[in-house]
Amino acid sequence: MTNPAEIELKHLKTAVRYLIGLLEEGSLVPRYDDETRKEIGVVLQHLLHKVEDLPEGVPDNLVQGTAVRALVEAAADHDEAARQEQADALERQMCEAEAWASIHGHLLEAWEPVTGSVMEYQTSCQTCGGFVYVSYNSSYNLLLETCERIKQE
Repeated sequence: MTNPAEIELKHLKTAVRYLIGLLEEGSLVPRYDDETRKEIGVVLQHLLHKVEDLPEGVPDNLVQGTAVRALVEAAADHDEAARQEQADALERQMCEAEAWASIHGHLLEAWEPVTGSVMEYQTSCQTCGGFVYVSYNSSYNLLLETCERIKQE
């Protein structure tokens, strides 16, 4: 026969999994934005996995610590995903700038990180000296429509 603690744990797991599904679907909590609902769902998923591995008789303060670790791990996962999205967006910005420059006859130098900045790069045309700056969410193209060698007299 199953003891009351096992039954309670089974019910709690079922309820938490159902809550995660409701959060992901969103109809019962429309005032929460999508990102908030997803983050709460991820935290609950981490918590379920952490609690499953706890041995019997663990003191409450360690169970509470497990909840904190689940929250920290979910936040770290979110931060890593955001960093990866930014890195992917930065790469797209660079590729688009390189393609535009090539189509217009420019020969770009190697990309260099902008001093004191994160995920910001700059380059210039070897021929005309025109300049391009990119970050993950913006770009500034100061290249001429057609590459022309700057004449210095």
